[in-house]
Amino acid sequence: MEGYLLKIRKVIVGVATGVLLAASVAGVASAATYVQRSNALIQYGSLRLVNNHNVHFVKANGNYSWSKNPSGRDTIKSTSGTKWTLRTKYLLPTQHAVFGKSAFDVTNPQAAAFGGKYLFVLYAPHNTVGKGFVVRYSSAALAKMGSIQSALDSKKGSSGIKVGPQIDVGHGQSLAYNRKQHSLWMWRDRPDMKPTASSTIQRISMSSLRPNRAIKFHMNNRGAMVPAGHNLTFDNSGHAYWWGISGGHVKIYRGVLGAKSIRVSLVKQLLKNQTGTHQQSMGYNPHNGRLYLVSDDSIQTLPASKTYGHGSLKPSDIKYTRFHSGREFESMIFDKSGHAMLLTNRNPELLRSTTRY
Repeated sequence: MEGYLLKIRKVIVGVATGVLLAASVAGVASAATYVQRSNALIQYGSLRLVNNHNVHFVKANGNYSWSKNPSGRDTIKSTSGTKWTLRTKYLLPTQHAVFGKSAFDVTNPQAAAFGGKYLFVLYAPHNTVGKGFVVRYSSAALAKMGSIQSALDSKKGSSGIKVGPQIDVGHGQSLAYNRKQHSLWMWRDRPDMKPTASSTIQRISMSSLRPNRAIKFHMNNRGAMVPAGHNLTFDNSGHAYWWGISGGHVKIYRGVLGAKSIRVSLVKQLLKNQTGTHQQSMGYNPHNGRLYLVSDDSIQTLPASKTYGHGSLKPSDIKYTRFHSGREFESMIFDKSGHAMLLTNRNPELLRSTTRY
């Protein structure tokens, strides 16, 4: 009888814990949040410094430039390094109040991701700090931008466009598609990107555009707190990657997402030089297996395969491209053919590279 009662108590405690946990995330839709008690970070010791001497720091201009042709096609070309030419592929909406609601301002996209036949764009309006929403565009809708503008002005909307509810997005630059799991993920970081003792990564439903799962965890290396990421990408195997700056050098992290937990390792090779003021984005090209570290007007790229174990990265493995557009580089994703798609602001648009990489 005592054993039976003990089991009942455990069930009651478990249910109560689940209710409290659900209540704690009620403001972020009804996502189930799993708290990982163990340290998510694999402990590491000495790191190797790679002298990526061809990479140059580009200071961001606080007053970003506008598109030279906001209602037509713009072109951004590289000025040094690996040659790139990017041309407008999709003009995105410019409404300050979708459906007449100022909380749904689509003039400040922060991240984009391709998933199936859809493009997902995360917006973080300036007047809703830490809150944002995802808009899902079908391929057919993207081909008719005029209808997108009018559909977002109409209360009826359009079958090719879905506007998600407001959710907690933090700074909002990390929406990414996991090809292995066929799912969208992003960090729920602080809007000001300051470090926190714990990290939360959340999965976004591709149908409801709400969080439907979240993992809260901490990372600690021999007593030193390690902050969460603010950008995110996935390789073909479902490994998550993000990058940040420590001591002026670039650190790259790789994570393996489970159903209720995450395991994180630091790539044991620091990059000596960073690309610029802001760590705007990280992209993965499934066509060539390379990671792309993006700052404003500045991109460096390296093979993901050489980040495993102690790694074997050489300076010659790292390619660099410098632009001089003055635009804000918000997000970089790749289509199946290996063409880059660059999300920029002022006015919002996606530019596609003329060359596949």
